[in-house]
Formats: sequence, structure tokens, C-alpha cells
Amino acid sequence: MQIYHKKLTASIALCALIVCGACKQETKDEKFKKDFEQFTLKECPKEIDLFIQLDSANYDIKSRTLNYHYTLEEELDHDTIYDEKTKDLFHENILKSLKTSIQLKPYKDEGITFRYIYRSNTTGQTLLELTFTAEQYNN
Repeated sequence: MQIYHKKLTASIALCALIVCGACKQETKDEKFKKDFEQFTLKECPKEIDLFIQLDSANYDIKSRTLNYHYTLEEELDHDTIYDEKTKDLFHENILKSLKTSIQLKPYKDEGITFRYIYRSNTTGQTLLELTFTAEQYNN
């Protein structure tokens, strides 16, 4: 009976370790947050073209939003050019790119929101901010 009790105790202890180990696995949201922290450390700042630089990317778990932070320079660094027509053009181009992006597929499959924030290099002021939900990029 004592041998049976030791085996039962060992089995319970093993099960408890397995369960506790499973509890400590990171969620997809935690993984996304970590992935974009690493991306920012390794890849940013990153020149997109002559006028746009990607400064950072971060994932907000609470809102399930991936935020891209850009700096605009030269010809794009003027708040006067961001009228409705220009905003619509930016929106259309980014949405098209988002819809076809294979690299962002794991995040799109989770239905996260994508937010693009463009700031002036000279003033630091936000010149343009665009947000895309799963409903938008899945249509």
C-alpha cells in the first residue's frame, strides 16, 4: 500500500508540473507583443523610401492593435498636403498592401487591428493616422 501511495503522489506531482507548465505558455497576443518589440530593436529605424522612415512597431494586447510609427520627411513633411484626397489615397494604398501581405497573414488571421501613424520630422506632430480593422482588410 505504501508503494501505491508513493506512485500516486509522484503521479499527482508530475501532473501538477505539466499543468503548471502549460499555464506558463505565452498567449498569441503575448507572442505578438514580444515579436514586435524584437522587430523594433533589430530593424528600426528603417528607411522605407526617401521620405518615409519606420521608427517602431508595437503591439497593444488590450486593444489587439499593431501600431506602426513612421516619420515623414522632405516633401511629405507638410501638414498642408494631407487633405481628404491625399488621405484617401494613402488609405487605399495601405489597405491594398495589407490585404495582399503574406508576411502579415498570422496577424490578419487573428483579426487584429492595424494602425499607421505618420509624424512630421520637423514638428513631431501627427500628420496622418490610419486604422484598419479585420472587416476592412478581409473584404
